[in-house]
Amino acid sequence: MTITCADCGATQAIPDLSPGGFAECHRCDRLLARHTESGNAIALACAIAIAILLPLAAFLPLMNSTFYNVLFGESRLVSSVGVIYTEVWFPFAFGFLFFALLFPWVRALLQVVVLSGIKVPQRGRMFRFSEELRIWSMTEVVVIAGYVAYYRASISSTVGLQAGALCYIAVAIFEWIGDHALDRRAVWNSILPDTEEYPHRHYASCDVCELAAPDRRPGDHCPRCGSRLDRPIWARYAPAAAAVAAAIPLTIPAYSAAIMINDNLTGVIEHTILGTVQLLADRGYWQVGVIVLVAGVFIPVVELFGLIWLLVRVRFPNVRGLVRRTRAYRILHRLVRWPMLIPFIAALAAPIIKFHGIDEIVAGPAATPLFAIVALLMLAVRLFEPKLMWKTAGVPAS
Repeated sequence: MTITCADCGATQAIPDLSPGGFAECHRCDRLLARHTESGNAIALACAIAIAILLPLAAFLPLMNSTFYNVLFGESRLVSSVGVIYTEVWFPFAFGFLFFALLFPWVRALLQVVVLSGIKVPQRGRMFRFSEELRIWSMTEVVVIAGYVAYYRASISSTVGLQAGALCYIAVAIFEWIGDHALDRRAVWNSILPDTEEYPHRHYASCDVCELAAPDRRPGDHCPRCGSRLDRPIWARYAPAAAAVAAAIPLTIPAYSAAIMINDNLTGVIEHTILGTVQLLADRGYWQVGVIVLVAGVFIPVVELFGLIWLLVRVRFPNVRGLVRRTRAYRILHRLVRWPMLIPFIAALAAPIIKFHGIDEIVAGPAATPLFAIVALLMLAVRLFEPKLMWKTAGVPAS
C-alpha cells in the first residue's frame, strides 16, 4: 500500500505487515503502520469500559478528608470544576471539565462507533475527530495530578481514596491500553483502503490519515477522513508563532505567584511551584516533589525553547539536521500536555481541604497563567507543521 508521511511528505510503498510488524518512514523515521492481530478488539473493549466508567468517576466521591477526626470533607471531580469557577477563572474551570471529563468521554464514544464496524455516515470524520482529541484527553495527567494532590493534602489532613478515584484510575489505564493496542492503519483501511499503485509521481495526499489519492487534486476533501488534501501549511506558521509569543510573558506571573494558598489557623501560607516542591521535599515526599519539578519547570522550558528553535529553523532552513528536528518535534508533541499537571494539582487539592477558618487549600493566582501557558504551547504544537521544515529546506515532497 502507498502512504504519504505526515511529517516529511514522502510518499512511499510499504508491504503487507505480519502480526507485530511495523513500518517507518524511510526519510524521517515516523511510524507509518503497526499491525496487530487483536489490537482493535482490545481498543474497542477499552473504549466501551471508558464510556461506562467515566461518568461514574465524575460523580462518585473522589477523595475524603478528615481534620483530626473532628471535621470531615469529601470531593468529586465535578466539584473541582465548581471550585475553580468560583475561586480562579472560568476558562480554567471549563478547561478542566473538557480535558479531564468531556473530551475523553466523547473520544471513547467515537471509538466505540468506529471500531464496532457500524455502517454510519462520515465514519472517517469520526475517527479523525477521535484522533484529534487524543492530545486533549488527559486522563493520565489527571491521575498523576491526583496522586500529587493526595500527598499535598495529606500534609495537614488525613485523606483517603474513594470509588470515584478508583474508577478514574481504571479509565486512565484503559485509555493507555487502548491507545497502544489500536491498529490505526487497519482502521483507516476499513473505512477506505490505501491505494495499491506504486508512486511514480506526486500524489495529492492527506496530512491526517496519510492517504495518497492519485485521482484527486490538491485542495479537494480527503475521500477517507474529510480533511483537505495538500492543505496549505504556511498559513499555520504565524498562529503557531503567535501562540508561543503569547506564552512567554505569562511565565512571569506563573512562576512568581502562588500556585496554591493554604489558609489555616497559623495564618495564610502561599506556595509557588518551586515552593510546593520544597514543601513536599521537607515533609518527606521528595519523589512527589521531583514530579512537580519536572512537570512544572523542566518540561515547559524544554517546550518553549524547543518550539522557538523549530520556528526559527523554518525561517532559516538547512537540510542538515532535518531528521533530528523532526524527531524533536515528535518528542515535544508527546510531552506538551504534561505541564498541565500543575494547575490540575491545584484544581484537585482545593476541594479536598475545605475546612473554612481552620484549614483550607485554595488554587492560587499562578494557576491561571500556567494553565494558559500550557494551553498555548499545546495549540502551537498542534499548529506547527514539521513538513514545513522539509519544504523550506528544498526537499521534494516525494
